[in-house]
Amino acid sequence: MTLADGDSHRPTTFSAGARLSRTTVRLAMAALQEQHGLDQNAAFDVLRDVSQRHNVKLRVVAAGMIAPASARSRRVTRPKLPFTARGRPCTNRAEVVTELMRVVIGRSGAERGTVQLHDLVHGGLQLEGWRGFSQEFADTFSYVSGDDTSCGHAFSDAAQVVVTDVDSSPLFSESAREALLANDLRSCVSTPIVDNDGEVRGMVSTHQPRRDVVPTEAELGQLRRLAGQCGRWLQWYDHLVLPTVVAAVHEAAAARASGGDSYPTASLADPAVTIADAARLLTDRYGVDKSHSRKMLAAIAHRRGVSLHALAAQLTAGSDQPSS
Repeated sequence: MTLADGDSHRPTTFSAGARLSRTTVRLAMAALQEQHGLDQNAAFDVLRDVSQRHNVKLRVVAAGMIAPASARSRRVTRPKLPFTARGRPCTNRAEVVTELMRVVIGRSGAERGTVQLHDLVHGGLQLEGWRGFSQEFADTFSYVSGDDTSCGHAFSDAAQVVVTDVDSSPLFSESAREALLANDLRSCVSTPIVDNDGEVRGMVSTHQPRRDVVPTEAELGQLRRLAGQCGRWLQWYDHLVLPTVVAAVHEAAAARASGGDSYPTASLADPAVTIADAARLLTDRYGVDKSHSRKMLAAIAHRRGVSLHALAAQLTAGSDQPSS
């Protein structure tokens, strides 16, 4: 599919995942236009600004606004993430995906891997991260729906799938098989990322260039445990972090509609996590001793007459990098 971008007459080709992401953002823009009376440019500006300030991908913010409420279950407490460095807490979804893939590949001995997350708007699996693959491969499998891949079967059945020979497996469509074989992939394991309620939040897959690679039950169990840890974290993220980001979008849109241009300075995320992130920022960026970073934050907040959470939110918002 080709789309003309802006006023350019030069066609641009987008992957399926990119096209659906653009659709999701446009739907969210339309919702802001309808609810707050913004024009198209203002609606996009609000989405982009909140995305960057909270370090959440634009597509994720947009999906959080328009995903069906029934797709979300009960609220949960923030789980631990044993597979992150030193098990530290994290509120950044992209970082958690990267850490999951690093650990899964390292412990399974696989050479390549992918992590896909459930797209609550369009229903399939969006590719969120990969290792060992080209951009062309990532574009080919940027969005997967249906049962023409091992990850599609694992997603629909909510069960781990082991493929020992891609060439002869009935789980792949011919086009998917051709793409895998062209990238020298002969066996794979697709493991559902499942939350506490049994909902499949995504998929982590490992790939090998050799046929007949059969993991042991212990190795498969370890993959399921890692995926489960991530699934519980994603459940928490969708019920605590993402709704607060969506609330920030609507607050910013209301301010824009009323002629204001200011945004709330305090992050709406978990205060303990925000403060921990700010303390780590002082250590990592400014060399403050880890044992004193929180005390320094508290002292600065006291001198400024603001809450510790508000100061931490200002620091972490200022350190965010633009997300796409």
